[in-house]
Amino acid sequence: MRVAIIEDDPGTRRFMEETVANLGFEMRSAGDGIAGLDLIRDWEPHVVFLDIQLPRLDGLDVLAAIRDEGMETIVIINTAFGTEEHAIRALRLRANDYLRKPVRHSDLIPMLRKFEQIVAAREQPSALPDFVRERRCRVVMESHLDQVARVADYLANEAEMGHNRPLTLGVTLGLVELLNNAVEHGNLGIGGEEKAIAMATSPGAYRELVETRLSDPEFAARQVVVELLSTRDRAEWVISDQGRGFDWRAVMDDLDTPDPLALHGRGLFLATCYFDEVEFLGAGNVVRVRKSKSPV
Repeated sequence: MRVAIIEDDPGTRRFMEETVANLGFEMRSAGDGIAGLDLIRDWEPHVVFLDIQLPRLDGLDVLAAIRDEGMETIVIINTAFGTEEHAIRALRLRANDYLRKPVRHSDLIPMLRKFEQIVAAREQPSALPDFVRERRCRVVMESHLDQVARVADYLANEAEMGHNRPLTLGVTLGLVELLNNAVEHGNLGIGGEEKAIAMATSPGAYRELVETRLSDPEFAARQVVVELLSTRDRAEWVISDQGRGFDWRAVMDDLDTPDPLALHGRGLFLATCYFDEVEFLGAGNVVRVRKSKSPV
């Protein structure tokens, strides 16, 4: 996986460079927006970590150029305290995720691993043939997080979003967030604070937490079911887990707070950026999302 780091702070850039290189990924970096955009155009990285406040060319302008030129790059916004409003604007402009400063291993490494799986799983999307009016698909997934990226990629491609690679990528990333939530918080019953504590301790602590839940037959038997309906103009996914549900109304209301980036409901916030509609049903263990196939 090719990873580009566009960051003007030398300490942050060096820390991220070392982390990415130590994980075995290809890495290049730049310290300003113009050099960064040139790097992205020439090298075509799979993933870009992009600071918002850059000299010579603002990060939002770099993001706009990436999207206007139809590049398939996954863009993660680096946001510092006081730049949350710009980061939210970037997400609305089709940035794919965000990373808060100061950057920590406990945030950066899991994010890189997540996108590594997505990059490896992606395939060439296609469009529904003229004679197909709709397509339906039902997927049953075990509660294993290592399956999430492959299942999300499959469901995005089965939806046949057309030859719009950025649109298909956004759907894949949104499904990854929702499927992770269905497995972690739904089927395995891992709360947001519980996960945050484990992640802050070490990546190993979080893996142990997941393995402990899966060793319990009650949790291990639970599944995630996804129903896909794809028509010529839109796609719809209904994702159901077998957990107890949650107070989804309160979480969705919290997305309107001044700083939704600080929420434990990170995946739900990102899903609202990737999909046109996000609707919870019942106790919250069923979510329906829709995406138009119209060109971006």
